[in-house]
Amino acid sequence: MELSRLYCLERPGDAPAVLCVHGYCQSSAYWAPTLERLAPAGARGLAPDLPGFGASAGHPGPYTMEAYADALAAVLDARGLERVALVGGSMGGVVAQHFALRHPARLDRLLLVATGAAMGDPATGLARAEAIAGAPWDETAVRPIVAGFFLEPPPPDRVEQYRAIALAAAHRAAVEAARSNARSHTLDRLGEIRVPTLIIQGRHDRARTPEHGAAMRDRIPGARLEVLEHSGHTPQLEKPEAFHALALPFLVPRA
Repeated sequence: MELSRLYCLERPGDAPAVLCVHGYCQSSAYWAPTLERLAPAGARGLAPDLPGFGASAGHPGPYTMEAYADALAAVLDARGLERVALVGGSMGGVVAQHFALRHPARLDRLLLVATGAAMGDPATGLARAEAIAGAPWDETAVRPIVAGFFLEPPPPDRVEQYRAIALAAAHRAAVEAARSNARSHTLDRLGEIRVPTLIIQGRHDRARTPEHGAAMRDRIPGARLEVLEHSGHTPQLEKPEAFHALALPFLVPRA
């Protein structure tokens, strides 16, 4: 599977194009509600499944933050898109930072969601990756991963959907992406990002706290941080109205 042929959920619309990047053991489905809101706002929406995840689970990799950033550029190339407003959630926010640093001319604006520029304890993240590597990739493995995405459990049918999405990931991708995410450290380079940047964090996110957002805000020139109350690691799904009230005017300024 070529990078340019990765699965991509798309919604038609005018310029600007908005590219949304999912997190670890997630898929484009996590951004479907955002894409549905973009077209009425006048923007084209795209959300790829990263190599090793979702409908792109068969891609052979590599499964690193840097390779994923280059995969996003290939998605844009395949569609003739020069520049994009980029949204990244969780691990997708780490990928988005690498995209901003590796392909700065292709970035119009940047929305970072429930993410950070460095793991507080990389050793813990690497230990989790090794635990995943040494265990069967099954329902038992994905259950705590999905549970960590939410402050309060979603309805049972949604929980089953999100577990199925996680379980569809290639085991090797789940391991190698976790390793790369744990090792990623962009904090010292964030000053190179020179596009309008909005950061949205959930107040009760246990994985990426508001302090992670503040650290990025303090290093990206002109960046703004918003913290959503009563939200965990997926504010676009947990608090969709509050999230999109912030995100849409930023991504589509004329909306």
